[in-house]
Amino acid sequence: MSEEDNDTIGIPLEKAPVLEDIPVLEDIPDLDIPDIDLEDFDIPEEEETAVEDESGGSQVFAWIGSGQGGGRISKAFYDRGYKKCIAVNTSSHDLDTLDIPKEQKLLLDVGEQGAGKDMEKGYAAANQYKQHIFDLMRKVYGSNVDHLFVCVGAGGGSGSGSSLVLIDIAKKYMKYVGHDNPDERVGVVMSLPTRGEATSPVVSSNAHKVLKTVGDYAESGSISPLLIIDNSKIERMYKGLTVKQFWPTVNNTISGLFHVFNVLTNNPSPYTSFDPTDYSSTLRCGGVMVLGVAKLKEFEDEQTVSNAIKSNLEKTLLTDVELSDSTVAACAAIGSKDIMENTPGLMDSLSYGFDTLGSLCPKATVHRGIYEDNKDSLRLYTIVSGLKIPSKRLKQLSE
Repeated sequence: MSEEDNDTIGIPLEKAPVLEDIPVLEDIPDLDIPDIDLEDFDIPEEEETAVEDESGGSQVFAWIGSGQGGGRISKAFYDRGYKKCIAVNTSSHDLDTLDIPKEQKLLLDVGEQGAGKDMEKGYAAANQYKQHIFDLMRKVYGSNVDHLFVCVGAGGGSGSGSSLVLIDIAKKYMKYVGHDNPDERVGVVMSLPTRGEATSPVVSSNAHKVLKTVGDYAESGSISPLLIIDNSKIERMYKGLTVKQFWPTVNNTISGLFHVFNVLTNNPSPYTSFDPTDYSSTLRCGGVMVLGVAKLKEFEDEQTVSNAIKSNLEKTLLTDVELSDSTVAACAAIGSKDIMENTPGLMDSLSYGFDTLGSLCPKATVHRGIYEDNKDSLRLYTIVSGLKIPSKRLKQLSE
């Protein structure tokens, strides 16, 4: 390189360093850095402390109940073996009455006992504690969760007000544990007020607001699915229930129906199976979901099963919906080996019944299953998904 070339890079030739001026390794002082004991240790991964699911189903569900009504619903699932369950509330009294482990409860302490039917207080409380809720999900749920349900009672302050915040936290959690489509992995179980409760303008207004908003989420596919327990309908259908019987009967029936499908899809059938993929499709198609059951002891003709399927959907504890809107449906028939082997015409009757479900849900993909157990009756369990929100019931709450 010429002198002119050297000048172009800004270093005068006479000032350029010579090799003797560059320090060699021996000239660097000895820093005498000590050995550190921890250098030989790997940082341990965070220990998995999650609660184990004991349901025995094909899907691992997690539940978070908010408010008194939502806490009761989640407790019913906890009792079925769905131990990945959390309860949050602005009232310590309501939390204390809920028989689940203390470390799976979180008080949203806003300085008052409850939200007093004020949805804004419920929203603010959940928003204030959202990091605590997320951290508790990590501790209780762990990373093995297929679907997460938010459980609320529509009408109060804590449950109704916190619902949207909890849905958002639940989606973030499902994404955190590795699901690319959290909208399909977060559902809601919502109970509507009884007739007596709905006479309060505040309660009916709250219920209308949360049903409309969460219902819109379901119809748009932002959550999946929405189960609506209509306590007013249950009062009309089952008038003999005492006050003590009412809530446990309702919640245990819903959790039981849900549980049946989860267990069935984790077991083989010598006939026709309703498999885990089929079940997952009913959970992830968006919209409202309804469940039903009918028990048969006698078979008169081919229409026996068909009539029972129609009846169990009419008498479901969930809200009335228009079945023709459904996009996915399923029916599982369960009976003893003796019934399956020795009942003349049963296969024809079951096929006709499955076809009837298809007629009631003309746009739906219909799954079917036939299973044996040791009971002396035939039960028909039905699930219908992808439905619209109940416009008639929504209108009643606004009046």
